[in-house]
Amino acid sequence: MNLGEIIAVNFTAVTLLIILLISRHMTKRNRRAADKLFTVIIIIGIAGPVLETFSFIIDGKGGAFLRVINIIDNSLLYACTATVAVAWVWYVYLNLYRDTKKIKKKFMPMVVIWGALLVTLFINPFTGFLFKVDENNVYSRQPVGYIFYAFLISSYIISLIMYYKFRHKHGETQFFPIWMFLTPLFIACIVQMIFYGLSAAWVGCAVGLIGIYMNIQSKLSLVDSLTGLYNRAYIEHKLIVARGNQKYAYGGIMLDMDEFKQINDTYGHSAGDNALIDVAKILNAASDRSTLAFRFAGDEFIVLVRSDTGNADELEEKTKKIKERIIKEAEKFNENSKSPYKIAFSMGHALYDTSVTDDVFFHNMDMEMYKEKEQHRALRNR
Repeated sequence: MNLGEIIAVNFTAVTLLIILLISRHMTKRNRRAADKLFTVIIIIGIAGPVLETFSFIIDGKGGAFLRVINIIDNSLLYACTATVAVAWVWYVYLNLYRDTKKIKKKFMPMVVIWGALLVTLFINPFTGFLFKVDENNVYSRQPVGYIFYAFLISSYIISLIMYYKFRHKHGETQFFPIWMFLTPLFIACIVQMIFYGLSAAWVGCAVGLIGIYMNIQSKLSLVDSLTGLYNRAYIEHKLIVARGNQKYAYGGIMLDMDEFKQINDTYGHSAGDNALIDVAKILNAASDRSTLAFRFAGDEFIVLVRSDTGNADELEEKTKKIKERIIKEAEKFNENSKSPYKIAFSMGHALYDTSVTDDVFFHNMDMEMYKEKEQHRALRNR
């Protein structure tokens, strides 16, 4: 690949990512930690091809000054490679688990390796064990330098392990298309790692980021933006699917947070939002492959439970066990959390009958939940 082709390919990558960055700014998609990390990945994706193109332009040009610039430029390029690896793993974790509190501790070994790699970039100009820029200002990658590519590829493997562990426990993650990003980027990185001088990695990154962004954007209408749970529109969609598939039987649990208004009135609406996010974490922790959790309205949630056998008695028992797991997860939260509020639920469950309307299903759950709420209220007023 000649210089003109490298400039054209990398210019394409930069242009695509700048458009993506502007699009995200216009849609104000930068509130959650995961959104901010996605922005960081985009910015690195822009910086990478710019640095790479510049390194090819000055490579072999004489002069001590350009040689220093070439070393700095390639060092920054290696730093981008290592940093995007960490950012990607964190981004995947936050999209799956939405837990910012555990992320640093969970991935501390990876952060330590990342820090060590950055330190080697400060040592490299004196040793040349990662890459060399000779007296003629010609760059050459050393075998040890491939450790940065290995670190990047390992981040993809780690993200896939997380993804499939989550999927094994909770079922298919329909709104996080990990392969949209990984497939073009993985292919591009392998090609560039094998063939030095072939510029492919950053345009692969650009294509992957646009792919995952378009997929997520197309399904935002089905996800609650605060909690990350599916919303009412999606449960209605799932019930339509259930009507057309008699292989499974479905039940539902409707949950209402006890004393949610008091949390808002006492600690403020920000604390109320945090409580709703904590509820989502509780429901996700209590869920398995046969359940889906939804934010139905306000502080009301629904967990849809599926029986693969279609047996009503088995489904009734399974639904009760999910309720017990939700109670245990809420108790665990109340014991371990430093939040000023406690979380408790009133719950009601019902089996889904395809011979009646969905509103009847929701009403039946609501009536059962209301009975439990009245019992809880009576106990508090004693």
